[in-house]
Amino acid sequence: MASAAEIIYTATTTTTTTTTTTAVVPPTWDLVTQKLADNFVYYLDGLDNLPGGQIILRYIKSSYKNDPVRSLFELALFIFALNYFLSSKRRENKSEFVKFSNKEIDELVDEWVPEPLIDDINPYEKWQLDAVPEVKGHNGSHINIDGRQQVINLASNDFLNLNENSTVKEVAAQVINTDGVGACGPPNFYGTQDVHVRLEEDLARYLDGEQSILYGQDFVTAGSVIPAFLKRGDLCVVDSGVNLAIQKGLILSRCDIEWYDHNDMIHLEQILSEIKPVLDRQKPIKRRFIITEALFANSGDLANLKTIVELKNQYKYRLFLDESLSIGTLGKTGKGLVEHCNIPRVEVSISIGTMANSFASSGGFCVGVTPMIHHQRIQSIAYVFSASLPPYSAKVVSQAIKEINDNRNAEGESIIIKSLHDKTSYVHKGLSKILKTSNYFEIVSDINSPIVHLSLKSKYREQLELPKIYGNSELLIKGKPAKYLNPFNDYYNFESFLLQKVIDFILQNSNILITRSKNLVEHENLPVLNPHLLIHINNGVNQSDYQKLLDVFDLAINKVLNPINNENDLFELTNEILNY
Repeated sequence: MASAAEIIYTATTTTTTTTTTTAVVPPTWDLVTQKLADNFVYYLDGLDNLPGGQIILRYIKSSYKNDPVRSLFELALFIFALNYFLSSKRRENKSEFVKFSNKEIDELVDEWVPEPLIDDINPYEKWQLDAVPEVKGHNGSHINIDGRQQVINLASNDFLNLNENSTVKEVAAQVINTDGVGACGPPNFYGTQDVHVRLEEDLARYLDGEQSILYGQDFVTAGSVIPAFLKRGDLCVVDSGVNLAIQKGLILSRCDIEWYDHNDMIHLEQILSEIKPVLDRQKPIKRRFIITEALFANSGDLANLKTIVELKNQYKYRLFLDESLSIGTLGKTGKGLVEHCNIPRVEVSISIGTMANSFASSGGFCVGVTPMIHHQRIQSIAYVFSASLPPYSAKVVSQAIKEINDNRNAEGESIIIKSLHDKTSYVHKGLSKILKTSNYFEIVSDINSPIVHLSLKSKYREQLELPKIYGNSELLIKGKPAKYLNPFNDYYNFESFLLQKVIDFILQNSNILITRSKNLVEHENLPVLNPHLLIHINNGVNQSDYQKLLDVFDLAINKVLNPINNENDLFELTNEILNY
């Protein structure tokens, strides 16, 4: 048989004398490939004797079509892949393999020191843990803490005191007896029960929405709803005073962010008008949202909803409203800021809230039109991948809504909501009168807020050389969170400690517990306001108890803050902080 490199042909010429002449002709590429094809098929005939060989042979013959190079290349790839997957799992680099004796292994184990999961507590902030009261027994308007009896609790978000409502407790116990304490699965699978469906209907009906959806945890609600509708390239115009949950949701969505000054409608309109020509030229049209809170958790003031709705309609935006603190506290029947401002719920595209405040339960919710709710059931991260709300928690919220709706006066106002409004107004007016001549504190929250925010006055803060804000502003400037956490801030720690001394004085002299804002500056993405004293109004506390607080409040702030007049006095608190 001739080689592939040289093909020999014999040419025969007939003359008078028979003569045979042999000529050697250089091979051409076509001849070489033809010969390779013949030889390739010849050797492949042996595949007939292997199991499944006929199938392989039929594939090769039908695929190469006079192109043996292609088939050889495929065969080489197949052999390489087969060798790679079969040998990689057992192949070891024996030159780097070290075998240890049992003694050496024990020594290495003894020497190994694992890295801590969290950093050690800074000794200058350890007092913050020690200052957290330990509640003995149930949590309500009157509690037992640290061995004290019947402390008046003005540090709870259970504004309507439904946590101590006997009917609410009874329905919770009934569901626990029949369904247990957990749903044991995500909503889209087997985690949805009849009480969840009923609650979604109750919430939609109560808040004048088409449908609603439930979330097992309230903090993740904003962080799941926002990314479900906003993606990279979409636009959000956001109030710079929003809470941390909204901040995290915006970061997760990767959308473009424009920040307007907190509750500044002039600045909001300026931003909307400036970016309108740019947006109008872009194709396809971006999704556009205005995002704000109804009752701001960090400052206690109300969003100017009427103006925001006018602007969003004028510039064709959708409105996302966080009503976590306003639902159950604002409006004649507790329907939130939309009822307080007499604006139809349909003007708000997406409303979210928590069920852990006025509804005395847990979890979060979102209310809106039907397509928006259906979209979340397949696109919202926390809904798809998280466990459902416990059944008894859902039943408690349904009963809470019933308690609010069924007890109304002649004017159609909910009796328990009106009671909260009256007590809020009483405390606000009493504190305003006390602080009118005070050098230290001022009220910064809205008169309708069930949480009264008290801040150190600007003049006094300047006297102590405290900064106007804490943290960084990279998210405001660049639209992206800072690469590194904020460092520990001594001034924020000192200012918080001053407030804690006021809290302790009031507790020791009146058995009334109030609290303060507890933002972690190290983890905040937006600049942080100075810490506030917080007084949470509760329906379970009577007017005489609030008067008791008013009587001791002026004495407390003067007793604590009179000795602190400058920055040096502030830093002299270091020993108190370390020995708290």
